[in-house]
Amino acid sequence: MNFPTQFMLNGEVVVIDIPRRLTSEISGELKKLMKELLAQEKYKIVMNLEKTRYMDSSGLGAIVSKIAATRTHGGDIRLAAPQQTIIDLLELTHINQIVKIFDSVEEAVKSFEE
Repeated sequence: MNFPTQFMLNGEVVVIDIPRRLTSEISGELKKLMKELLAQEKYKIVMNLEKTRYMDSSGLGAIVSKIAATRTHGGDIRLAAPQQTIIDLLELTHINQIVKIFDSVEEAVKSFEE
């Protein structure tokens, strides 16, 4: 599976569209994509969760796997437009305390301007 991506803010921010289900079957591919982005010195990443309805522990792991690496280089990973079921999961696992969550992709991207 390819994760659709788009570059915003003059190519500084990468938006990754996360599919309907983020599970062990595809979480490795997401980790690989993020590793490639870091190699390209892309440290500001927004994960668009608008379509995501289900996420397992490996999906959560993929999301948080590169947070330290992005922050070391002045970037971050931000989450955008999660459905309520995903918000509940992020709260249950306390990931909402380490990752910023925004109502829309636009807000998440704009947060990197501040």
